[in-house]
Amino acid sequence: MFDIVTRFLLHPFDYIGVLSTHILTLKESVDEGNNIYSFIFKLQKPFSWKAGQHAVFTFPDTPIDGKGWRAFSIASSPEENEIRIATIIKEEPSAFKKVLKALQPGDKITIHGPFGEMYIKPSMKHIVGIAGGIGITPFRALIQAIARGTADTSLTLIYSAVGGHTFKNDFDTALAHQNIQIIYTNTPEEVNDALSSQVALHQNNAHYFISGSPGMIGALRKTLKEKGIRNIVNDSFKGY
Repeated sequence: MFDIVTRFLLHPFDYIGVLSTHILTLKESVDEGNNIYSFIFKLQKPFSWKAGQHAVFTFPDTPIDGKGWRAFSIASSPEENEIRIATIIKEEPSAFKKVLKALQPGDKITIHGPFGEMYIKPSMKHIVGIAGGIGITPFRALIQAIARGTADTSLTLIYSAVGGHTFKNDFDTALAHQNIQIIYTNTPEEVNDALSSQVALHQNNAHYFISGSPGMIGALRKTLKEKGIRNIVNDSFKGY
């Protein structure tokens, strides 16, 4: 599968029809603040994915100047019966994000996938998650799966953001579940302190999921490996 995914990302239109492909209809878009926007799509046909995975998105009828596809983590769990993505869209976005932001309810987008290993496996009894900024998206899906009782694991999430934590209302509701703990942080120092505490508590009895910028992922992987941690999974394709 990895070889197919790699070739797809390099030449996506050569592989449409080879991978699972579905048309989605926009239900609504949400301004989450801090230049982050969510897009919630209705499924026309059943689409199978695991909470925490990502997919590639294209526009079926709209030509795009430059790269005509983007990979986004799916921020919803299958139990929600909708596809939700979120991304940063600044004042001068790419051609793709300009079209994405302009979508109106009823407009179409195509999803290809799913991809990714950052999902809960039966052997994972506890997960320590580290999310930075828009890297929170796969964790929203994971938290929904745990809160809805479809994932038999516990999660401690270290969530770092500047200017506000996206999806905080959803997370505050999910905190009622005994298997969910969220540590809100704002600085790298706070992240490192919280992570050190979790490593001391769980060692290699937990799996460590990381989602954020490439620089953040690289630094935290290095830190965890230096602490002797083996069970590290990170999200490779982010909607920056």
